[in-house]
Order: sequence, then structure tokens, then C-alpha cells
Amino acid sequence: MSARTIGLATTLLFGVVTFVDAAEVTRPVGGVQVNFPILNGHCLTEDSNPRDAIFINRMATLLRNAKNRLIVLSMDCGRQRTWRDGDEGNIYDYSSYYIPVVHETPTLKGNKAALRKSLCDSMRKQGDATLAPVKDMVANAAEELNSNVAVNSTKMIGVVGEDQHACYSALLIGVRTADNQNILMSAFITATVVRGKPIFSAIYHEYKGPETTQRSLEEAKSLAAVFDARNP
Repeated sequence: MSARTIGLATTLLFGVVTFVDAAEVTRPVGGVQVNFPILNGHCLTEDSNPRDAIFINRMATLLRNAKNRLIVLSMDCGRQRTWRDGDEGNIYDYSSYYIPVVHETPTLKGNKAALRKSLCDSMRKQGDATLAPVKDMVANAAEELNSNVAVNSTKMIGVVGEDQHACYSALLIGVRTADNQNILMSAFITATVVRGKPIFSAIYHEYKGPETTQRSLEEAKSLAAVFDARNP
């Protein structure tokens, strides 16, 4: 199976983040109902809110251009409050679930573990970072992007891990803000198969160094375990 992704992020495991009591939303995906846990500290964006709808439409368009469909979008709860109050500043902490359009209607048959392994093998063809120190690779990518940031320039890190729940990939995105400031965004992609559907989730943070790498991996692995548990 082919893996179409947008965004990706970082890795190294130092501790555990738990999502046992995470909020969730249930959405239809190609004829099946899937339960989506929401990242701790994030709040669900809602189409019924006009300010949320602006952000939803932006993300849906980006994903649609990459032949993916946005399913769920959430953002830092504090930032959501200021965004809804009219603050047009940048949104640095948000997350999404999406699915490649080509995989939405068919339901994959077979052993879940084997399907996940096949998905991860496909993603490794885009880049495999498991053969080198990931911390160093991310730092080198950050240095390269910082030295030459173009609008929406990206640096693929590749697959950085795999476990029984999902496959994890990373990239850094160089962004020039509206006020001409150069920043790096860390995007961490989790890919898995639940209820016969290949589902991707993306966690975004402003990249500030190794602590961002640590945070992203902890969040992604914990969220993937809960996602798996809530979709037996």
C-alpha cells in the first residue's frame, strides 16, 4: 500500500505521557465508525464555530492538495480561546487525523499487525532514520533549515520508530511568518491501521530543540496506544 503523508517530526523516548482519560470524537471513515482520542491539552475544532472553520478549511485544503482527507483537527486549548477571540497570530500547537483519499472507501482485510507492518515498510521507502542517531539527524536538519529558510521549505527525517501500535515518521518545516520571522515547525506523523483503514495523525509544535523531539515522541506513542485500544 502506498503512504501519502504531509508533515512529519522527531524522536527519542524519555518517559511516558498517558492519555487514559483523553477526550474523543467518533467520525465515519469510509463506512466504518472510528473513535479518535484528542491529544491532552488540545480542544476539538468545530465547523459550527466561524473562527474554527477558518483553520479547518486551511488544513483541509492543504491535505486535499496532497490527496488526503482531514477527519479531525484539534489545537491547543488556550490558543483556541484567543483564536476565537480574533487573534490572527500564528498557531504553533495543533494536531490532526487524516486518511489518503485512495484508501478511504476500501476496507483492508487481514491481520492488523501485518497490515501495520506493510504500511510502515511503505513509509520507509520515503526515508528511514532508524539507522542513524535521530537526535543528531534532527539537529542537523534544523541547522540546515535555519541557515536557509525558504517559504514552507521542508527537511525529511524519515521513519524514526515502529511498535505494535503504529509507525512514526518525522520532518521539520521551515516557515516564514507574516511578520518575516523564520521559525521551524516540528511535525510528527503516526501511521496505523484500525478497523481496516490506514489512518494518519500529525502532531505539530514549534521546534525549539531536543525537548521538542522528546515531547513529540512521547505524545505520539501514547496517543497511538490509546487510539489502538479505543478501536478494537
